[in-house]
Amino acid sequence: MNVAADRLPEQLARGLAALYVVVGDEPLAAQEAGDAIRQTARAAGHTERTVHTMQGRVNWQALFAAGDTLSLFAERRLTEIRIPSGKPGVDGAKALETYAGALPADTLTLVTLPELDWKTRQSRWFAALARAGVVVEAKPVERAALPAWIARRLAKQGLQADPDTLDYLADRVEGNLLAAQQEIDKLALLLPAGRVSRADVEHAVVDVSRLEADELADALYAGDAGRFARILADLRDSGEAVPAMLWQVASAVQVLLRLKLSVSRGESLPALLRGLWGRDKQRAPMIERALRRLDAARIEAALALLARVDCQAKGLERIGDPWDTLLEVGRVLAAPTGTGTEHGR
Repeated sequence: MNVAADRLPEQLARGLAALYVVVGDEPLAAQEAGDAIRQTARAAGHTERTVHTMQGRVNWQALFAAGDTLSLFAERRLTEIRIPSGKPGVDGAKALETYAGALPADTLTLVTLPELDWKTRQSRWFAALARAGVVVEAKPVERAALPAWIARRLAKQGLQADPDTLDYLADRVEGNLLAAQQEIDKLALLLPAGRVSRADVEHAVVDVSRLEADELADALYAGDAGRFARILADLRDSGEAVPAMLWQVASAVQVLLRLKLSVSRGESLPALLRGLWGRDKQRAPMIERALRRLDAARIEAALALLARVDCQAKGLERIGDPWDTLLEVGRVLAAPTGTGTEHGR
């Protein structure tokens, strides 16, 4: 079964499936889908949670070992399998296919994946996951549908806006749903329940699509750790929220990883760069230099750090500060070739 992320609450209300696969590159949709599944699982008694981040050289058999036993104090378990690259490899593909064919008892499994190309979606391992559970599509909201999306979110806060105001808001947050939600939350704090005028919005809403945060990607692609650190400090001091920064940085890292893996499969880099769109199309020369400077291991290390930022921002990991971890991402990606490729080195 496939379900759009915004329809997931309806599916969860009908009862939990044994397996959920959240797939897609829209951070807010993926984040909210994962949170909804975790919350519903906890309410259903899945009190023990294990997380497996599968990247690089990993022991896929640990999945089966973890599924064989429950702690003495938990009746049910939530097992998360995160595959940041979307490519489990030969051993991982076999393990996932086997796992999906015999899901462990008293366990709800949540698999999270980035957006997958059509070929990967036709693979045996993904087809096995799709047959065994619910595939949740975490896709971006197209510009034409964005005003209605904003209107629904405003309504949850007791706010309404006319079409002109909704279009104004959509223009300011297009392509950045995390920031869009942040601005909606800000309006709910600043304004009483009821109708929101365009003047209210113009006064309260920052044009997040053109914020200095966009320059974080430029600094990462350029390998300029000093500039990255200065921008991050300015944004933190101005009161920006971690999720908006996480979205900007994660988008850049995912572009690098997707292109790096495509090149490793024999695809033409010039053709891939021509296929970029939006702001990244303008950055194509800078992205090309970054790809030649960085290896896949360095990019995957940065992605693992971003997963830690997400956990720290949500309070799921109490050690460390998310802003410091974001700063570490810049250090990892800015180090000259051959240095700093191992986190904590």
